Amino acid sequence: MTGRGAWLGALAIILLAAEARAIDAAALVRKVQQRYDATRDFTAAVTQEMTIASLGKSTSARGTVAFKKPGKMRWEFDHDAPQVIVADGSTLWFYQPKEHQVIKAPFREAFRSTTPISVLTGVGRLAQDFDASIGGASDDGKLVYLLLLPRRDGAAIGKLRLTVARDNGEIRGAEVYDPLGNISRLQFDDIRRNQNLPDDRFVFQIPAGVDVITSPLTE
Repeated sequence: MTGRGAWLGALAIILLAAEARAIDAAALVRKVQQRYDATRDFTAAVTQEMTIASLGKSTSARGTVAFKKPGKMRWEFDHDAPQVIVADGSTLWFYQPKEHQVIKAPFREAFRSTTPISVLTGVGRLAQDFDASIGGASDDGKLVYLLLLPRRDGAAIGKLRLTVARDNGEIRGAEVYDPLGNISRLQFDDIRRNQNLPDDRFVFQIPAGVDVITSPLTE
């Protein structure tokens, strides 16, 4: 084979490999979306690790999460600074018991479809709102890392890496990277789907004596 022929052959292999990776990513995106579309609600135990770039430190917390369509969720973290985050489909509540305050914001403004976390809240559509690529796999091949970059304002919004079960497209974890270099890592365990969760689980009752702060997003 001539030098030119070898070069063309190598180029063809590279192009075919790139095409295969793109197909794999597209297929995985469809599987994740189909899994979400078939899920009415779910609960899970969650472990969160936050890395604050400006402080050079990390914090961790454990808790629970519950989701229900459309637009309902409840996160509860019990650690040094407990937090409760509730969305009832129209309003998002962020409650910090030790601070005796709750922040109130419109749900749709807080989780626009182009923000990375929108995937977890069901606002975003993977194939429409994000460019996807495969970022590796676990040693046993059962989990695949799906990298998602918002198609609009990616540099200003951040990016997301999902840990996805290869066999059924279930999201087992997520890493959210913001433009400031901060990273939020989430790991989901004991995932339970379609339990017909009651709506009152996603209603936030304002505790007595707590200050309600309206987010600038409402202005």
